[in-house]
Amino acid sequence: MTVDLRPWKRLVAVWLPASALCVAAASLFFWQTSESGGARARVRGEIADFEAELVRLAKLEAATTGDREDVAILDEQFAYLYSEVFGSLEDRLTRILRAVGAATRSSGLRPGSYSYSANEDRSTGFIRFGVRFSVEGRYLQIRQMLAEIQSSPEFLIVENLGLSGDEDPIRQELSISVSIATILSEADAEQLRRLTGGISTPAGAE
Repeated sequence: MTVDLRPWKRLVAVWLPASALCVAAASLFFWQTSESGGARARVRGEIADFEAELVRLAKLEAATTGDREDVAILDEQFAYLYSEVFGSLEDRLTRILRAVGAATRSSGLRPGSYSYSANEDRSTGFIRFGVRFSVEGRYLQIRQMLAEIQSSPEFLIVENLGLSGDEDPIRQELSISVSIATILSEADAEQLRRLTGGISTPAGAE
C-alpha cells in the first residue's frame, strides 16, 4: 500500500507550526508539574520557607512572652519595694520603732531617747532616714540586739556603733550609741521637720 504524502507536503506550512506548538505546550506542562522544577518545585520551596519563618516567629513569640513576664515580675517587685519595703515615713515610723523596741527588749536592754536624721539620696530621689539611740548592756546582749535589728522584716541597716561611755570593768557593761538607717520612698515635709528639722544636704553635694 502506497501512502500519498503530497497533501501533507502541500500543508506543511500549516501543520508543522501547530505540531511544534503542541510539543512545546506538552513539554512546558510536564516541566511545570515535575518534582524537580517548575511550579510544583517553586510552591514546595515557598512552603518550606513559610514553615521555617513560622518556626522562627514562634521562637520569637516565646522569647518575647518570657521577656514580658520577666518585666511584669520586676514591675511587681519594684512596686512592692516602693510601697511596702521602703514606703512612706508616715506608714513606717511606728513599725521601725516597734522593730527596734522588740530587738532591745528581747535582748534585755532599755534604749534611751531616740534622735532622727534625714538625707536626700540625689541618685535615687529617695530619703535616707536615720534613727540613733543609746543602750547599756553586756557584749552578748548588744550583739543579740544588733542581730535582731538586721533580721527584722523592716529594711534596717546598722550604720554605726560608738562607745558612748567608759567600759565598766566591774559590771562588764558597755554604753553604746547605735545608729541605724532605712530608705523612704516619700516623707511628709512637715513630719520630717518636726522629727529632724528637715532634710539635710550631704557634705559635698551641690
